[in-house]
Amino acid sequence: MSQERVIFGNTVDSLYLKTLDKDLSYDLRNELREMGMDLDGPLQAAYPHAVWVRCLDTVARALHPDRTLEEARRLLARRMIEGYAQTVMGAAVLTLARVLGPMRSLGRMTHNFRSGNNFTETRVTVVNPTTADLWFNEPSATEGFVEGVLEEGLHRIGVRGLTISRTRHDEDSCTYRLEWYDPSAR
Repeated sequence: MSQERVIFGNTVDSLYLKTLDKDLSYDLRNELREMGMDLDGPLQAAYPHAVWVRCLDTVARALHPDRTLEEARRLLARRMIEGYAQTVMGAAVLTLARVLGPMRSLGRMTHNFRSGNNFTETRVTVVNPTTADLWFNEPSATEGFVEGVLEEGLHRIGVRGLTISRTRHDEDSCTYRLEWYDPSAR
């Protein structure tokens, strides 16, 4: 039995209401409402992944028309982490991650992402003390978004000199090679 992929309302709140609210025009808000994401009423507990992707891409194109869609998604993801950091849960997760350090935090990515959706799975392979391969069951429909989440999240916990490269395995999975130069990172 297959469970529908959904994005939880707290994720929508972190991106759209906590950080992008003032950037969303009346027309753009109406367009999102027509797609199934009404930001002017109470948020739903969860949104179908397909609705999330359509809305994400619409906002990405509207707010970053000079960027590729992948780059625009990455920028929106960074903004989402900015909003997530303003929530009680987000502040707690980022504080714990700072204490744990990047490597141990990467090992908790499934848990962290599952606070925002019902489907993310990850596996981390340590390459050396400042390099890891992080496998995600991320669909290609949101390419760029996970990079933005990782960049902003790791930056907020003190990682410096981060580089991320992606290897797409199929439509539903990819691996990110994360490398950073902070020798004190655990």
